Amino acid sequence: MASTELHEFPGLSPAAFQHPQDVQAVENLRKVPLLAPLLKMLSGSFLEKQMRVMSISNAIRLGPTQGQTVYKKFEKAAAILDLPALPEIYVSNRYVINAFAFGIDKYQITLFSGLIDALTEDELLAVIGHELGHIKCDHMLYKTMAYVLRIFGIEFLNRLLPAGTGLLASLSLQLAILQWERMAELSCDRAALLVVQDREVVASALSKLAGGSEKILPEINLDDIMKQAEEYEDTGGGLIEQLFKVNLMLLQTHPFPVVRVKEIMQWGDSEHYKNILSGNYVRGNVSFLPPISEPVSQVCPECSKLSPASALACLSCGSSLRGARLVCSNCHIRVFETWQTCPGCGSSLTQAPQEAMAV
Repeated sequence: MASTELHEFPGLSPAAFQHPQDVQAVENLRKVPLLAPLLKMLSGSFLEKQMRVMSISNAIRLGPTQGQTVYKKFEKAAAILDLPALPEIYVSNRYVINAFAFGIDKYQITLFSGLIDALTEDELLAVIGHELGHIKCDHMLYKTMAYVLRIFGIEFLNRLLPAGTGLLASLSLQLAILQWERMAELSCDRAALLVVQDREVVASALSKLAGGSEKILPEINLDDIMKQAEEYEDTGGGLIEQLFKVNLMLLQTHPFPVVRVKEIMQWGDSEHYKNILSGNYVRGNVSFLPPISEPVSQVCPECSKLSPASALACLSCGSSLRGARLVCSNCHIRVFETWQTCPGCGSSLTQAPQEAMAV
């Protein structure tokens, strides 16, 4: 798809597309006792500066006069997602099919050369959109924290805790971060789809993450990938198989690629996605509070955060909600009091969204 045909989404809020499980995982993560001291230490560390020095010394920083072909895709993806402040973007000579975003105050994206060589032009645009999705969704501080724990692990946490307690105390934090990381990827796959606006392009890029051999990349069949995902999710294997799946997933930083393919193919066919594409999406600084059990929420006119439809005052800032805009609690597009069903995601507006959620 030519970039001139792509829709842009001015004023796009991350609340317009963020995966519900990403939102829930963030709330679970915030309840972990170790989170606050770890975030405080990260904000005052030299880690970000060290990473930037490594990138400057050992990778190529792209710009208007350096790697223009890829940099133009980067600018286009940022414009589509309405990201006015661009992070730095680097290309590393590591020959793997991968990319990552990093940073606390100053963000950067790194693409690996193996990724650039393996993907089509549109697939590369999708991956760039995915990484920019982490920035759009305010994932970066948590992603950096996850990176620190993977690299330094218990040694890092022992600086926060009494001697000998790091291993035990960090377990819940590490598991919570891993769960959030997996769910955050689902939000960013949606960002990738918003950028390329072709679900098969995103699915194809994800498939290449699963089977990275250059000899078979041109022959990947999406229909067969979908069958694999169905087979993986089949519950007919009994309790032992389900326990094995849980154990296999616990230490993963990303959902399995074939599962992500099925997820994005389904969302790309949803009314939620089609409404965003047509311009019916949440704008501005709307952000999530803990999941709201009522099917309809109100957008605070002062702070733009969400409160249940029954609330008289904003749960975040305390402002009056008189005249507040109503949105679906599931997909967050605008709705009206007389509507029975959300036109965006199909959820009933007269029952809890969890009962009708389709993601």
